[in-house]
Amino acid sequence: MLRKNILFLIITYACATAPAIYSASPIAPQEQAAWAASNTPELLEYNIYFHIGLISAKSGYGKLCFTKETDKQGQTVYHGQLAGKSLSIVEHIMRVRDTLDCYFNEDMVPLSFRKGTHEGSYNALANYSYHPHWHNEGAAKRLNNVDSTSVVLQRWRKKGKDAAVNRVVNYTNQGPAYDMLSVFYSIRHLDYEHMKKGKRLKFVCYDGTSQQTIHVDYRGKEKCEMRSGKTRESFLIHLSFATKGQDETPLKVWLSTTPDHRPLKAIIGLKRIGSIRCEIQE
Repeated sequence: MLRKNILFLIITYACATAPAIYSASPIAPQEQAAWAASNTPELLEYNIYFHIGLISAKSGYGKLCFTKETDKQGQTVYHGQLAGKSLSIVEHIMRVRDTLDCYFNEDMVPLSFRKGTHEGSYNALANYSYHPHWHNEGAAKRLNNVDSTSVVLQRWRKKGKDAAVNRVVNYTNQGPAYDMLSVFYSIRHLDYEHMKKGKRLKFVCYDGTSQQTIHVDYRGKEKCEMRSGKTRESFLIHLSFATKGQDETPLKVWLSTTPDHRPLKAIIGLKRIGSIRCEIQE
């Protein structure tokens, strides 16, 4: 995975944290927590730091807004929006200027996803629409009733004075299909309180023509040490990417034990130098 994607992944995961589609392996009903924030607007803000030795430099920030809305058909939907921006020296190696919007229903079934990218002379817009096919058309529109999902991607790209490029891509996925923001809402709202330590969940990511496997490993409860010196009760998970059959360096994420499971901190070590850390603004 490119280093830029590592930074953006930290921003994406900590706040929820080329276009992607995710499909999750089945999760037992008892491991699914209730959607804790379903009736509560949410605003979370994070700082991202680059660490090398004793040096710690602020390198970016992210902001997530969550609201409950009503769509044009009068249905209840949930809207998550994430804005990420890199700062300082990181601007030269992994610049981030992205905005993400996702919509999903009350059972976390994705409906649509939009990603806007603005990086100097390069601008891009990707719109995904999700069309689940149900095991039982008459049953509730729940994740466990999704047989397969058709996804339509409409993508516009323009760099400098070059002509704009438009492209439409169709995907079909067995089971639920997620976008790169709503999938982390789903991971965030698993029932870790009753999950067995060592439990591993698998998500398959289609990034253009390539495929990645994302593993989420639950490591149990742990004290999370904040930059302020305070500690918070948390659930620790490791999120890693399988490349050529081997997991890369995991992204360590500490989730609060409060009902909303808000991410408190995320750390990933870089292969050759230092680490990138993200922490909630308290």
